[in-house]
Parts: sequence; C-alpha cells; structure tokens
Amino acid sequence: MENFVKLTAICAIGGLLTGCNGSSTALPTVSYATLSTDAAAMQAKYTDASGRLLPTTTKATAADVRSAADATYTGYVAGNVAGSNLVGEVSIDTDFTAQTTSSTATGFVHETAGAYAGTLSGTGVISPNPPVGLPQMSTTVAGNLTNGGTTYATTIGMEGDFVANAGDPVGAIAGIADGTVGGVLFTGTFATEK
Repeated sequence: MENFVKLTAICAIGGLLTGCNGSSTALPTVSYATLSTDAAAMQAKYTDASGRLLPTTTKATAADVRSAADATYTGYVAGNVAGSNLVGEVSIDTDFTAQTTSSTATGFVHETAGAYAGTLSGTGVISPNPPVGLPQMSTTVAGNLTNGGTTYATTIGMEGDFVANAGDPVGAIAGIADGTVGGVLFTGTFATEK
C-alpha cells in the first residue's frame, strides 16, 4: 500500500509535466540562442547556408554507403518561416541493408514565439549511388506542433548526402530542408552526426 501511495503521488506531481502514461507534451527547455548556435555550428561543418556541400566536405562513395553499419544520426534542422527562424532537434535511424530511414524531429524553438511542443516523425530512403543532382538520403517528417494554443500541421522534408566525420566516411548527413509549418513555407538546412 505504501508503494501505491508513493506512485500515486509521483504520478500526480509528474503528471503535470509528462503524464503517467509515458507521453510527453513538455516544451523544450533549451533556449533559442543555444539551439540555433549549436545547429549553425554543426551545419557550417558540412554545408553552406543554402544546404550545398562545402568544397572541403568529403561526400561518401556508393561503396561507403553500401557497406555502412546501421546507425543513429542526431543533430538539427533549422529554417525560415515567414521571415523568422525555427530550429529543432533531429534523429535519423538508418538501415543501410534495407536502404531506409526512420526519423523524428522535436524540441522546436522559434526565435520570437518561443518553444513549440510536439514531435514530427516519418520515413525515408537511402540511395547509395543516385543520379547526379539527387541526394543519397531523403526523409520526410510530419505531425503537429503547438505554440501559444495554436496547432500547426507541419511537414519537413530533408534531402542530403552522407559525408565524412571523425574519420568515418558516413559519419554525418547534411543537406537541405523544406516544408510547411501551418501552411507557411519552411526553407532551411539540416545536419546530423553519428
């Protein structure tokens, strides 16, 4: 009985933040300044502001991609929405054998409107040797983001290439990000690392 009372008290208090059913609607706790600085620093290692690979970035070969071990890449997606910036955290799980991805994006913070609650999720494909001009990886995440009592149906597509990082020829993925947030165009970049 004592353990039941303790658990009930924990759920009553913790439920205000996350609920006892394990789901979370808590807002991100990282500031826009911190998140945007971290995102820009990672992105600048691999692409220019438009998401094009830098001349100093080494793109993975088709053989590198085909022989890679499955991995999780984490990083950031950032872009402009109606003249203001929105940045969030991204996780991309790769299955190199099946040539697929499973991705999530969460923890979004807007430069003026603050934190957005919600998680976007989706799948994508890996193309070790795509035609010229097409990416080695594309994934789309979708869902609802909430801010200030308003819900924004959101879809963001990320297209990029596997690039070298820390001696690993497929140590990162970076490229462009485009989509909509509440029907308003989102344009930007993403970068993730193992």
